[in-house]
Amino acid sequence: MGIPSTPSNALQLRYFIVWTAVTIGGLLTIHGDLLAQNNATRNSTRKIRLTPSALTKQAGSAVNWEPDFDTAAQKSLETNKPIFWYVPTLRGTFMDRKSEIDRYMLSGPFSWPNIIEVINEHYIPVRSAPTKKQQADYQLVPYEFIEPGFLILKPDGKCETKVDRITTMHPQWFRGLITRSLAQAQPLPTQPKLLATAWKQFKIGDYETAAQTSTLGDNEDTLPPSARCELGLLRGMANFRLGRQEEAKAIWLAVSEKYPNEPLAWKAAAEAQGAGPFYRGFEVHTELPKPAMLAGIKSKGSAAPANTFTEKDLWNHGTNFLLGMQDESGGFTDSDYDFGGTDSLPNVHVAITALAGMAMLEALQRPDCPERLKQRLPAAIKRAIKFTTDDSRINRVDRDEILWAYAFRLRFLSRCLELPQTNLGVPLEELRLSQQKTVELLEGVQSRGGGWYHEYNNPFVTATALVALAEANKLGAKIDSAKIDKGLQSLLSDRFANGAFPYSSGRRKRNNEGTEKDFAASAGRMPLCELGLFVWDKSNDTALNTAVKKSLDFHDNLDIALKYDDHTSTLAYGGFFFWYDMRARSETIRNLTDRNLRKRCAEIQKSLVMNLPELDGCFVDSHELGRVYGTAMALLSLANCNSEDPAQP
Repeated sequence: MGIPSTPSNALQLRYFIVWTAVTIGGLLTIHGDLLAQNNATRNSTRKIRLTPSALTKQAGSAVNWEPDFDTAAQKSLETNKPIFWYVPTLRGTFMDRKSEIDRYMLSGPFSWPNIIEVINEHYIPVRSAPTKKQQADYQLVPYEFIEPGFLILKPDGKCETKVDRITTMHPQWFRGLITRSLAQAQPLPTQPKLLATAWKQFKIGDYETAAQTSTLGDNEDTLPPSARCELGLLRGMANFRLGRQEEAKAIWLAVSEKYPNEPLAWKAAAEAQGAGPFYRGFEVHTELPKPAMLAGIKSKGSAAPANTFTEKDLWNHGTNFLLGMQDESGGFTDSDYDFGGTDSLPNVHVAITALAGMAMLEALQRPDCPERLKQRLPAAIKRAIKFTTDDSRINRVDRDEILWAYAFRLRFLSRCLELPQTNLGVPLEELRLSQQKTVELLEGVQSRGGGWYHEYNNPFVTATALVALAEANKLGAKIDSAKIDKGLQSLLSDRFANGAFPYSSGRRKRNNEGTEKDFAASAGRMPLCELGLFVWDKSNDTALNTAVKKSLDFHDNLDIALKYDDHTSTLAYGGFFFWYDMRARSETIRNLTDRNLRKRCAEIQKSLVMNLPELDGCFVDSHELGRVYGTAMALLSLANCNSEDPAQP
């Protein structure tokens, strides 16, 4: 599988124009449906982004950033110190949420005192986007260098270190990256005993004790303000990991107000607003295996080097992370995917909570699941069921992402019903009633044309709905056969003669034979679309086999978009499609009836997943969807790859 060439800005612009036209066309197509379903309120695509507080804006300002690159270069020559060049973004990219990602860095690594000290003492720091010439000189090519990242340049301008794709932030790892090239080792400064003890407790996952220990700092006048501030920040972090997110935010806000001159207080302010990397799940503090400390040197960005983790490690790290990101309501609300508008976020959160619940269910079934996780998982899954089945969590006015809320909630409930031996403390009859209700809700958002809708009409969403309904049907739910027939007709009409599927429904010539480029473009969605037909006996083994094989053949077209928060090419791939397509492909592989082919494809797919964990053993594909989503989808992909029986997950 060769790496495809990077699309030019002209091609990217052309794609953007086409995508916009398709989106508008899709909106016009379903406009009548929207008015029919909700005459009082029209669907909104407005994006309401956070306004940072005065203290949040100060995050990262303790680094002595030079005003521009030229000034930094001159000072580097004068002092013989290397340049630490933080690149928050590149010029001319379509990367979404540039300011939010920049804030993760400023209130993440650039807020920790021991990192600030190293940068200020040993480097000439500058924070700037590269010029056109610099982009060429340092190979800072859009879609190849994916922001955020940094470079370390010698005084003569030669690049010594270049790291991008930072989607997991770990202070010890980051500090190791920037001290590795220094002539002298830079040991971590000694911490006050109370602070060191609290951190040790936190890192091993003893959050309750860490919260109690960090509270002692309030009355310890012998501690410097910086240490008391850090203990307060840590107390909020421990409460967050215990699911007490609102309490954590209150603690962080109090810390920021009490120590307004401390860099970590500015970080606390960002976390209190839900805008910091810890709150969003991108900053972690677990003990890292030694190979992971080389992430960024022996691997791309914050991805772990190959063979850092076993499959058991990934399940344990991923499950532990999920448990630590669930809030008291039972939901997972770290994602800020708002391409469908801010009003769509409640539905995104329900969908991701359902996926996380499914991943936790799979973790609970594993024979090697540690006892400490087995004891916590049933209650966490029960809270997720409560959250996803609470209709007040759904925004029924939003039409952009409501499909995901219904479809993944339905799949979560179906999986719970498939495992009646799992004692979740929820009566089976209650689960069946919720399942049937969700079936009807999912059927209710079908468009007049027979397909289902996500921001625009498209076949992969229709397939998502059909697969979810087929699973419920097997478990005895009552399905409207007329709606299924219309959905299948829509999906069949989308399929090219060669088996490929278009990006958007109804935007092609009739009887289109399909080309090799159509295969390349649909490598991600093709298995799922074919599976949507297969589970309703409208496809066959040959077509399903072809879909999986072509998907694997053209995987690099999907892979190039990983960690990019928008579309990357005229093929319509984007980071936010990566784990969606990977999980769907793994499920399609599970349904291959040829045992040998299924085994070979599962081995390839599993190898792809095993090579993608972050430095802490979790997963991510885009900043706005978040690490909970990525981790849940990756674990579900692994679960599918391990299934020997096509009838079982």
